[in-house]
Amino acid sequence: MEKYLNEAIIGNKSILATFTHKGELQRLYFPERSMKQQIDFSHLGVKINDSGIIYLHNDINNTYKQYYDINTNILNTEIINTYFNIKILQTDFIPIKEDVLVRRFTFINENNIDLDVSFLVHQGLVSSQNNFVGCKIIDNGMTQYSHDYMVSTFSKDTKISSHQINGAKNTISSGEISDKDYIRNVK
Repeated sequence: MEKYLNEAIIGNKSILATFTHKGELQRLYFPERSMKQQIDFSHLGVKINDSGIIYLHNDINNTYKQYYDINTNILNTEIINTYFNIKILQTDFIPIKEDVLVRRFTFINENNIDLDVSFLVHQGLVSSQNNFVGCKIIDNGMTQYSHDYMVSTFSKDTKISSHQINGAKNTISSGEISDKDYIRNVK
């Protein structure tokens, strides 16, 4: 997806993050708001039962509502997948005194049957010939790093069941990943 419009912005004196109206993280500037952006792409999705990946920020069956908590920099994006009747509440914020982007996802099954839902993260950092990016799997997440910054993605409450560090773009559409570049959370 082309990065044109910043439809929502959160930040503090050191970090600036921009989002689409569907909640997709477009840009992340750090260690200063005037520095280069660090995120090349951040695609999030779910695998429900035996489906392929359903991208949270780009699916024909999704409806979106976005709003800030009153007088805060807390951005909420409500995503409803009308096919599976599942609601995802995405909450993004940057604490005023901490240099961290917090992203929380709450899944609410509004269907009358149980759903097996897995959460998938496919993310890339900006890199170049002189600034390669590496990745390391950590306790319950992954750290992507370059010469002068790193981005860590982890799960607080749910154990990560698999990851993929290379060739992820070739396998993510199936929603099945193994030992390479994605993070997948399961119940």
